[in-house]
Amino acid sequence: MTYYNINGKIVPKSEAFVHVSDLSLHRGYSIFDYFCVREGMPLFIEDYLDRFEASAEMMLLKLPIDRVEIKKRIDNLIALNEVKEAGIKLMLTGGDSEDGFTPAAEANLYILVLPPITFPEEIVQHGMRLLLHEHTRYIPNIKMTNYVEVLRQRKQLQEKGMHDLLFHQNGVVSESSRSNFFIVTPQGQLVTSSDDILYGVTRKQLLKIAPNHYEVEIRNIKVEEVKDAQEAFICSSAKGTIGIVQVDDWKIGDGRVGAVTRRLNSLYEEKISKYLAMNLRNIHVP
Repeated sequence: MTYYNINGKIVPKSEAFVHVSDLSLHRGYSIFDYFCVREGMPLFIEDYLDRFEASAEMMLLKLPIDRVEIKKRIDNLIALNEVKEAGIKLMLTGGDSEDGFTPAAEANLYILVLPPITFPEEIVQHGMRLLLHEHTRYIPNIKMTNYVEVLRQRKQLQEKGMHDLLFHQNGVVSESSRSNFFIVTPQGQLVTSSDDILYGVTRKQLLKIAPNHYEVEIRNIKVEEVKDAQEAFICSSAKGTIGIVQVDDWKIGDGRVGAVTRRLNSLYEEKISKYLAMNLRNIHVP
C-alpha cells in the first residue's frame, strides 16, 4: 500500500506522519472504523459510514467533510493504490491541540489503505479459544481507538493459549475485544448479545440473513448459557464468522466449528457476492 489520505492530502505511506499535538495521542480522543475492499469495491460502505458518523456525533467530533467527499477520497485511494483486496481504516481525532486538552477547531481525518487481514487456516478450520474477562468497554457503542484492555491482557492470553478475550459483567456476556458474539442454544436458537456492545456491520448483515434459516433472539447472554451452548462464534468485518471451540476451560459443543457457524459464513459470503454484483453492475451502467 503506497498512499494514504491525511486531511485531504495524498501522502506517500513513508511520509504519512501526524503531529505530536494530535489529541488522540494526548487524551485518546479519537474514533475509527474499518471495512473491507473486495474486487476494488468497499463492502457495505453506507452502513460503515452511518456508524462512523454516529460515533463522531456521540464523541462531539465534527467531520470536516461530508459523506460524499469521504467516499470520493476512499475511491481515489483505492485507485491510486491499485488494490482489489484491502482494508480501509477511517480515523477521526480531536485535532492538533495547543494545550494538549482542548479540541482543535477542526478535527483530523485520516484515511488509510491497509493489506487485507487474513487468519491462519488453523483458526478458520478449527476455531478460536476465548478467555472470559470481566470488563465493559467505555461507551461500547462508539468505535473508539481505545483497545487498551486486550493489549494489557496479551501476556495472559499467550500464557493460557487463548486467542482473545470474551467480556462479561454481572454474569452477562457482551462481546470479544474486537468482534460480536453469538451462541447456538441446545434447542437450536441463534442468540446474540444485546447490551454493552459495538453494533457491528457484519452482525447486522447476519441478522438480516439468519431469520430465514433459524430462530433468532437478540438479548443478554448469561455466562452459564455459554457453557451449555451447542455452538458459539464471533463475527467482524475482517473475520466473517469464526467458530469458538473453547471458553476458559469449557469445550463448546463437541469442540469443533459447528454446522450453523459454517452455514452462516457461507450465506454471508453469498450476500457479499450479490452486493458486489449489484454495485459493480450499477457502476458500469451508462
